[in-house]
Amino acid sequence: MAVAAGTRSTAQRAGERPEAATSPADRALDALEECVLRWGLAKTTVDDVARAAGISRATLYRLFPGGKSAMVQAGTHRMVTQLAESLAEDVADATDLGDALTRAIVSARRFLSDDEALQLVLEHDPASIKAQLALGGFEQVLDAAAGAMGPALAPFAGSAERGAAASVWAARLIVSHLVDPSEDDLGDPVVAGALVHEFLLPGFDRQAVRTNQPTTHPTTQPAGTAPEEERP
Repeated sequence: MAVAAGTRSTAQRAGERPEAATSPADRALDALEECVLRWGLAKTTVDDVARAAGISRATLYRLFPGGKSAMVQAGTHRMVTQLAESLAEDVADATDLGDALTRAIVSARRFLSDDEALQLVLEHDPASIKAQLALGGFEQVLDAAAGAMGPALAPFAGSAERGAAASVWAARLIVSHLVDPSEDDLGDPVVAGALVHEFLLPGFDRQAVRTNQPTTHPTTQPAGTAPEEERP
């Protein structure tokens, strides 16, 4: 869904990459974010990223055989993983699943609001985000959410499978609000809690009853994206 590799400091965005980001793949993902901040997602090319990362075009394609699309997917997965790490502590002291989901959504919304590249694309080129989601990016976000956020929600959901499913329902809500903004502020615990108890928990429970084991993928696309059968 997103193009950013996670929230970083101003100094790091200016070119002082963290010491941990030493692999060519990490440098490429950092360079992708820098290019998006400079030119936007639609105008950023593989050559731009290769130059910014200080690696050859051939090396970039060896790392990401799918080119730009594969880099966006990898950046999305890394961002969701970093997001999960940031919200795990917030969720740890929750009292029940509703409280855990509320805390997770609030933490996620604030994390994503601080991501300059993501917010820039959402403001100036939202069609790029919707296109990525419609072309399989939505499923990738859900997979990443289930794997990264599921363990934090599992103790409150009752099992690892239910934790993964709950994380997907939360990701579904967050993505929908990102691509089709409303007046609801998911960064407000009162607003997020009301949405969780009115929509997420009832839907999650119905899914559990219907399948006897919650699926990790919802059956609908987020608002603003095309269904599978309408894609070219």
